[in-house]
Amino acid sequence: MNSIAKGFLISAIICGPLGMLLGLEMAISNDHGQMPTHAHIRVIGWVSFSLFGFYYFQFGKAVSRALSLFHFWMAQGALIGLIIGLWLVYSGKTQYEPIAAVAAITYALSFLVFAVAAIPVLWTREE
Repeated sequence: MNSIAKGFLISAIICGPLGMLLGLEMAISNDHGQMPTHAHIRVIGWVSFSLFGFYYFQFGKAVSRALSLFHFWMAQGALIGLIIGLWLVYSGKTQYEPIAAVAAITYALSFLVFAVAAIPVLWTREE
């Protein structure tokens, strides 16, 4: 397994339980104020990172190493920034909303980097 696939899958495996624990904490406390943070951890961290990992596992050798590394670190940084920014905003510290905004834009751009890496490989792939 290549290191990009492994990195995304390990990140996903970490984010899955973290998102679940946040959901459980909200349910137990009956305070659902961090629902957006929970949702982003689960959808980006668990689902998207799993799918990126499986893509790089299957097709990683056909993708430029530099491009896949750039995608990996851009997505990781964006998720960390997004979690921190959302946590602060939904804790009532709305002055930190720019952190969440910049991180969200960075994640969107990282997804475009993934598209640039993935589409040519899939387009030319013959079975």
